[in-house]
Amino acid sequence: MQPRNMSMSGAVDLSAVKAAAEAKQKAEQARAQRAAQASAGPQADASAVRLVIDVDEAGFEQEVLQRSTEVPVVIDFWAEWCEPCKQLSPVLERLAAEYAGRFVLAKIDVDTNQMLFQQFGVQGIPAVFAVIAGQALPLFQGAAPEPQVRQVLDQLIQAAEQRFGIVGTPVDPESAVAAQQAPGPVQPTRRVGGG
Repeated sequence: MQPRNMSMSGAVDLSAVKAAAEAKQKAEQARAQRAAQASAGPQADASAVRLVIDVDEAGFEQEVLQRSTEVPVVIDFWAEWCEPCKQLSPVLERLAAEYAGRFVLAKIDVDTNQMLFQQFGVQGIPAVFAVIAGQALPLFQGAAPEPQVRQVLDQLIQAAEQRFGIVGTPVDPESAVAAQQAPGPVQPTRRVGGG
């Protein structure tokens, strides 16, 4: 009997399943570590509750990639001269506070972080991406209306929970705003508008 020529049509790549399981395990380890730190003392690190952070190339690995194992990180690529960015950024900042730790907003100024801008393949700004368990996902480009932004965020959070077990860190929005204004290694993002 001779071996048959096996066809690979319909084959399934299971590497994504393995990556999701590994990300889920990392998220559980990060939650356990955070719980142990919280029980060790009341001196919580203010940067841990920051919902909106400015990120540069030097801090990208820690502030975005490592954090994405615990909470979805939404990246807002923007520039000071960009008028649509001035419309979208306040919406994203307000939603970050409203969602209270279910995602973190990382703001990246494209004028001072050209390498990140190029690595993500951004074609125009504003551009919004997400990073979950170290994996980058394009979300949308341009100043989207708030209902559309909410819908995208809801889908992102649901996918992070279901596929990777990443649920974020629930925080009190008022304490997060206070931490936002506290001095630290990451400069707080300026508040634009009310809400």
